[in-house]
Order: sequence, then structure tokens, then C-alpha cells
Amino acid sequence: MNEAISFPGDTPISIPTGQALLQGLLSLPARLSALVVLTHAGENPEARDDALAVVLQHAGIGTLTLDLLTHAEERFADIHHNVSLLARRLLDTLTLIKQRMLLGELPTLPIGLCAAGDCSPVALRVAALRDHDIFAIVCRGGLIDLAGMLYLRSLSAPLLVLVGEDDERVTASNRRALHQLSCHHELKLLPPVSPDPAAALGAVARETALWFVQHRPTLA
Repeated sequence: MNEAISFPGDTPISIPTGQALLQGLLSLPARLSALVVLTHAGENPEARDDALAVVLQHAGIGTLTLDLLTHAEERFADIHHNVSLLARRLLDTLTLIKQRMLLGELPTLPIGLCAAGDCSPVALRVAALRDHDIFAIVCRGGLIDLAGMLYLRSLSAPLLVLVGEDDERVTASNRRALHQLSCHHELKLLPPVSPDPAAALGAVARETALWFVQHRPTLA
């Protein structure tokens, strides 16, 4: 992550982690009060992440949209579920972000994590490990118990879990996992898939942005 950062503006970035080189897009609005890392693992979430990033940026929150897999790794199903590997990569990313902040190359900002599907337990585990650095988390779908019981019980950042109301298995599993948490948390059910995908994406984006805005620390 040695690229010159455009502020305000968009900066394509690459992040070395282990043997992999991850790709992401850093987007910073002119009015900036926090940074949220939007993680995915190999799938194509462009419409979802684009809609979410726009809403967050209108709320004064910068975004780093990050793929935790390389293109070569996407065809291997097992790696999508490798929480330990993906968590190490996200931890490396946070370390680099903090370094850029300390060097003055990025504004010093509170950091949030947002993930969906297979990346939900990854974000939760990382937040538990970096509890002083993460101000809030949003997970959409996925099984958060895969983060591990130790991490569930030690999480301190406020957590919002969004689940489709027609996904009874995931809802039940996540409700059980939330009983292990001592931090502030909520589970919200999303309506079934809308015939208007843009409206559905907008609803998720608004819920997500509201959570981060509500829990965003006041900058000195």
C-alpha cells in the first residue's frame, strides 16, 4: 500500500500480505470523519459495494473496498471459508492503514468493518483482536459463530447483523451466537428479495450507514 492517496478522491491500492497481493479501492469524500473497510472474498459484489460506498460517503465516511482473495484463488472453494487465513489478511490491511495514518499519509480516523457472507466471521474475529481500533461492525448474512467462541465473547465493538427474514437457518444460528456477546449488538431481519434490486440494495446501505453514523466516535 505505497500508492499516493487522493484526498478527496478514489485511489486503487494493492496490499501485500503473506504470499498474496490484494486489490482494493480507497474512496475518501471531502467531508471525512471515519473509514469503513468493506470486505469480500472473490465474489463480484460491485453493485452492493458501490451502493453502500456511495451512501457511506454521503454520510462523511470513507470506504476501502477490499477483496481478500487474489484472482487466482477465487476458483478454490475451500479458501473462501478459511477464516484464519482471511483474518490474517484483514489484520495486515489494518496494520498498513494505521501505518499510513501515523505517517500522515491518511487522516487519522476511526475504523469500522463491514462484511457479508463468508467474510462476516472474518470481520468479527479481526474486530475482537483489534478491539481498540474498530469502532463498529456490520455483518450481512454469513455465520458469525465461525469466528470462534473466544472471539465472540471478547468482542467489544458494537455489532449489527443483517439477515434475510426468509433465511431461517442463518437467522437461528446467528441468534444463538449473539447470546455469547457482551457488547452492544442488534440483529435486524431484511425483507425477502425485492423485485427492485436497487431498492433492496439501498435499504441495506441505509441500515449499514446508520449503524456506523450512530456509533462513530467524535473526532477531537
